[in-house]
Amino acid sequence: MFISARERRILHLLLESNDYYTVKGIAQELEVSERTVHRDLVGVEDILTQYDLTLNKKAGVGVQIDGEAFNRNELKSYLVDLNITEYTQQERETLILCKLLESADPIKLIGLANDLRVTVATVSHDLDKAEEWLQRMQLSLIRRRGYGVQVEGTEALKRHAMSSLLASEFNDSDFFTLLKKSIQKKTQGNVLESASERLLGLVDRDKLLKVETIVDDINNDLPYMIADSAYIGLIVHLTLAVERIQKGEKIEIDEEYLSTLKNTKEFGFAKITAIKLEESFSVLIPEAEIGYITMHLRGAKLRNTGHYYLEEANYPILVKTKELIRYVDQRLNADLETNESLLEGLVTHLGPATHRVRQNMNIHNPLLTKIKADYADLFQLLEEALKEIFPGVSIPDEEVGFLVLHFGSALEGRFQHNEVNVLAVCSSGIGTSKMLATRLKQELPEIQTVKSASLLDLQDESPENYDLIVSTIPLPEYEGEYIKVNPFLTEEEATRIRSTLQKKSMMKKRSIVEKPKAEKEFLFHSNDEASTWFRKVELYSKTAASIVELFRVNQTQHKEVEKLLEEECRRLETVNAINHSSEVKDALLKREAISGVGIPETSLALFHSRTPEVKKPVFTIVRLMEPIQRQAMDGSVIEMDTVLLQLAPEELPMESIEIMSYISSLIIESNESIVLFSESNQESIGLYLANKMKSYVEKQLGFKGDD
Repeated sequence: MFISARERRILHLLLESNDYYTVKGIAQELEVSERTVHRDLVGVEDILTQYDLTLNKKAGVGVQIDGEAFNRNELKSYLVDLNITEYTQQERETLILCKLLESADPIKLIGLANDLRVTVATVSHDLDKAEEWLQRMQLSLIRRRGYGVQVEGTEALKRHAMSSLLASEFNDSDFFTLLKKSIQKKTQGNVLESASERLLGLVDRDKLLKVETIVDDINNDLPYMIADSAYIGLIVHLTLAVERIQKGEKIEIDEEYLSTLKNTKEFGFAKITAIKLEESFSVLIPEAEIGYITMHLRGAKLRNTGHYYLEEANYPILVKTKELIRYVDQRLNADLETNESLLEGLVTHLGPATHRVRQNMNIHNPLLTKIKADYADLFQLLEEALKEIFPGVSIPDEEVGFLVLHFGSALEGRFQHNEVNVLAVCSSGIGTSKMLATRLKQELPEIQTVKSASLLDLQDESPENYDLIVSTIPLPEYEGEYIKVNPFLTEEEATRIRSTLQKKSMMKKRSIVEKPKAEKEFLFHSNDEASTWFRKVELYSKTAASIVELFRVNQTQHKEVEKLLEEECRRLETVNAINHSSEVKDALLKREAISGVGIPETSLALFHSRTPEVKKPVFTIVRLMEPIQRQAMDGSVIEMDTVLLQLAPEELPMESIEIMSYISSLIIESNESIVLFSESNQESIGLYLANKMKSYVEKQLGFKGDD
């Protein structure tokens, strides 16, 4: 059966969406007139009939494919395997960009025209569009008569452009599915390649699978897990790096910035990755390449976040995040400042995001158009907030869109329901799955818990623990039952889920007798679980007790920071909290030299260090008689009159790190907390700390409290 390029494109659009598509929307996607779309839809209906599918047309709403999932998948497979006989304009532009980015030499227009089976005039028009895209990637297109066309720009920008092309075409699950199919087929040659095939050709397939194994090993050793999108981005970057190095292309990096990267823990993992690449591909990976690998690791979104967001290194971002939440809360009056889940999600995203923005490492956001349409006011509010809180930093719409998801989830999450447990899968397990979780609870009162998981997490889950699995992406490797939905969950999808849950409920014939809540909350299900719980109790209690016992608010006459730190460290040595006070003082000053310690727009400075000389977790406060100027975490200068001193042993269990980090977050919890730490006495602050730590520990151990 013959399928034209436009018919194929329309089918792809409709098959990938469960929503209605307007004719106007399709026309805009294909860059043709609405009349042309109406004409093509006749052919689309004929094709659908052959797969027992129908085109549902609803006046004023749009068109949608109706039919069984099996038939939809059959048609999808046919389109993937289809021998291409012509290209759409968008496909031609993609193919032209692929050829230009790969080639080190100029390419003749007649050669491009022959490859694409169009006229030179058509290619020239396509190049205008390609040039616009390249300019957005900060690359230039050289076009000279008799010379041909060639992309001009740095090696780093060319690689970034290649990665962006791949990201714009494939979602995370499609990438490896199509890759594996293309490896099996090995179609190179007789018929025209699809744009997807050509894009996959940007990275050598066998190399890419080797690199995947290396990255998988590194991912398992990292102190945090990176999101699927960042995971795939890193694999693509490394494969491109190996290929470009083999071709003699060299990447450059600013020496001063490279020195900064060398001081990060990610640089060590990047070095290990480079060694494995050298062994596997017999190439020499220069230090500049290791720097770029480090940048990718630092720009990765965290997948299994745990309490990583509270770690010391994230404190400057924590300050900014609190400001952001406060800004939005003041304008919406939505009680967001007490939402710990929102704080954790935003810090987890903003840390890597600010790094990506500083290094021009753009992220792909496939939901951006829908986010802008459905959350227009919130999007605008966040744009304004970010300009004020991050002055002079240009944050792209893609990043703003992800932040909107976090706030949208928090604003909609006001419902408490019970009964059903659901697993929500998305590519990263962070932003979109949280939005989906909130929408599910909002639409379906019977849902008790929704666990968010990434595509990579899915293999570690036990489906029998859930009443339903829903996913925002296709799960080609998963053989069990699941429902594919939009992160924003349409009414039709909610109805389909409700119907599925009702059927499951009837089949299970669950008992309506429910155990008392207290019994469910406090019974252990295994000895290991009991042992872990009691160990946590011990570690939390030991850390909290040390902090309460050693907490003091002292005053100093010293006008030099070095002297007042020396005085306080000597005092702590006399109470057996630390050894070698001079070494601890030096560690605090060294830490300050790396980055500012002042809390922006306050008179507080947080001096902190983890060193072997510290024996017990400590938090103390020193008040100054006269303020001293100090650099703040955001580069500004503050008038410091209060030193907050936080010390911890170098080897510390995660529970102790959590408590110490929680205290850091308490300082900037609200304007009231800042005033408390700035002005109150020892007893008031000590009680505040003790009660807050008690609530935090109870929450971590599973106590619900009276509410």
